[in-house]
Amino acid sequence: MADTQQLPTPVPPEPPPPPSNRRRLLIVGAAVLVTAALVGVLTTVVTAPTAPTSVATGPGGTSAAQPGPAAPREQDDPLRPEGRSTLNPDDRSDTEAAVRYNWPLVADDEFDGSALDESHWDTYTGETSDDVGRHDPRNISVADGIMTITSHGKSSAGMAWEPGQLYGRWEVRARAEPGTGYSAVILLWPDAEDWPEGGEVNFMEIPNGARNETNFVLHWGEDNSQDGTTVPGDFTQWHNFAVEWTPDHVAGFIDGQEIWRSDNPDSIPPRPMHLAIQQDIGPFGNGWVPAPDATTPAQVRMQVDWVRIYGPEAPRESDRGPGVGQGPDAFPELTRRSHHEATS
Repeated sequence: MADTQQLPTPVPPEPPPPPSNRRRLLIVGAAVLVTAALVGVLTTVVTAPTAPTSVATGPGGTSAAQPGPAAPREQDDPLRPEGRSTLNPDDRSDTEAAVRYNWPLVADDEFDGSALDESHWDTYTGETSDDVGRHDPRNISVADGIMTITSHGKSSAGMAWEPGQLYGRWEVRARAEPGTGYSAVILLWPDAEDWPEGGEVNFMEIPNGARNETNFVLHWGEDNSQDGTTVPGDFTQWHNFAVEWTPDHVAGFIDGQEIWRSDNPDSIPPRPMHLAIQQDIGPFGNGWVPAPDATTPAQVRMQVDWVRIYGPEAPRESDRGPGVGQGPDAFPELTRRSHHEATS
């Protein structure tokens, strides 16, 4: 039997000496710097905007900032109507809803004088919508059977018919010159000045500077609910704009054609209202009326040929105007009088 050889027990190596104080400080400092860098990266990622504004080259080679997200809508801001309506091109642009439906006339202004009839009209003197500019009655003129509001810079004008009435129909023949930054508006406004609960009916509102569409917008309720329609057309030309307001509906008309109607009882204005005519200045309403720009003329006019106000009484079927529902050829006397020829 061979002798067994006893192997020596291995001796574990000695542990490395602890780092010096100087080395320990260097390690700690490096760790702090790395941590701070990581925190900075995370903060940048978390707080970075989700839709940053980019910059592009605009007309003429200048830098033009591209818009980011739209600003939140304020309660007072107008909304673009969801409805869309079109006009029958076969109907003449001097067709009156009042003649077609035999509305009973109670008041009118044909603007035959040389100045505004102050027995019916009150002119605005305060700030324009959204406090962008100022109303100046000197911007209103009457000549050759036409009332004109001339806007320039931050100066415009407006006027309100007195007295108002509960229910009825209003019809106005008007046109608007092109001009970005100015919005021609014809509306009904509550006598009690309790907007929006008292309602608002814009039966001609043209914020588009090209004047290639108009809007009918009904406002109601304490939260400024809105509904209406947009109608394309050339509104630099003369057209007849009308509204009918009864206890059970509000309806809009252009050149005798009904373009929109609401039978919602919550939307019917609850108290007397009066006619108002004005030209607003942009920017206003979160982009509804843009600001004037380099294309805007030095002066922009809206013009009114006549204003006619009708009672709320509904005519009997036997009293309705001739040719109802039979097209334009059935209306030989579609207008009582107009200073200007119609466009077809």
